[in-house]
Amino acid sequence: MPKNTFDISVVVPAKDEELRLPQFMQALIAYCQASLLRYEIIVVDDGSTDKTADVVLSFQKSFPDLTLLKLGRNHGKGYAVKQGLLASHGNIALFMDADGSTPPSEIEKNLKFLSENYDIVIGSRVLPSNASQVKALLYRKSMGWIFNSLVSTFLIKGIKDTQCGFKMFRREIIRPLWENIQIQGFGFDLEVLFLAQQMNYKIKEVAVNWTHVENSKINLVKDSWRMLVNIFQIRSRYKRNQLPLSPSL
Repeated sequence: MPKNTFDISVVVPAKDEELRLPQFMQALIAYCQASLLRYEIIVVDDGSTDKTADVVLSFQKSFPDLTLLKLGRNHGKGYAVKQGLLASHGNIALFMDADGSTPPSEIEKNLKFLSENYDIVIGSRVLPSNASQVKALLYRKSMGWIFNSLVSTFLIKGIKDTQCGFKMFRREIIRPLWENIQIQGFGFDLEVLFLAQQMNYKIKEVAVNWTHVENSKINLVKDSWRMLVNIFQIRSRYKRNQLPLSPSL
């Protein structure tokens, strides 16, 4: 299929996901194959040391429009997502976590917002909804509430959950937005949403189904501290005429 004929591109960043990725890939491919829309899947292997790449390649026979983008070393989730989105070809591109915490059914359920003059649709685990269910550990909910309160106070207004790993973008804004993203680690969502607001892109936050999956790649102490630092780095960067952030964070 010509690369310019895809309706939707799904980017999946993956680092050492040989155990959790197969179940999610099966569900995602089944969803794509059942749809009337034309999908491509791009899995970005962010310097895995296990058999993540082999797992991805094992699914190409059943879904030929699956691409493995293998990075030579680990850069961070933000870098992996950026490379995947910039390599995508769909009219709409999105990223989802490899653990399957957000199900593929959220994709087409929320496409309508991108046809209603919204540029970006982001999943939320905190918006009240009778149609969505969030299964999260209590201590993670508490830490998330604290973090989002800090984000709302110092950086991004009007968004309840900046860190949910489900975000969709119209093709036209991907390169103008993502070519400017500098943060390579877990704090990249903050820079994406902050810059999107500065560029006057319309953002729709939607409640999604979300389930905590064991063996999270996030170190709650170390990565929470890094993301806290990112808040003030972003503020400083855009006050200093967009000087680059440190790529190590």
